[in-house]
Amino acid sequence: MIGSIAELPFVERPAREVLHLLAHRDQPEADYAGFGFCRVAALGLEDEAGGCTVVEDVLVLALHSADDGEPHHDDVDLEFVLDPAEPSVIVRLSAFLARWLPRLPATGPVVLAMCNPHRATLTRPPALAGGPMYYAVGDVESWREADLVPELRLRADSWRVAE
Repeated sequence: MIGSIAELPFVERPAREVLHLLAHRDQPEADYAGFGFCRVAALGLEDEAGGCTVVEDVLVLALHSADDGEPHHDDVDLEFVLDPAEPSVIVRLSAFLARWLPRLPATGPVVLAMCNPHRATLTRPPALAGGPMYYAVGDVESWREADLVPELRLRADSWRVAE
């Protein structure tokens, strides 16, 4: 039983694992609810218009927004599935970042690999010590393409920087 946000098992994992890229898949997997963090040398953030922002030396936080979460104009409800036989843990993104960012190696840019279905406008968390924090508007799809630089990519309707 988790007693606080700080007790969540949010751990560093290899990039391909945390971004759900270990096996080839032709389509996004809507049921994937994994979470964790990784550092990558470069990550491409693609938008619906075909643009791509490359973020270098980035801390990626893979989070799952609650499928039936409350709509908030400036926050997102996160869902942590710790045991499929037990109810999920629901936590607000702002509370999660306040407790976890100081514990993570966030000296440069941070990317939230997280769907933002209600299109919340996020503000820069006070606990963010490093560079900018990028977040998606709408759903996020992860993929990799060995012929592209960088090969790890996230695709969303659009990407914003929290201010």
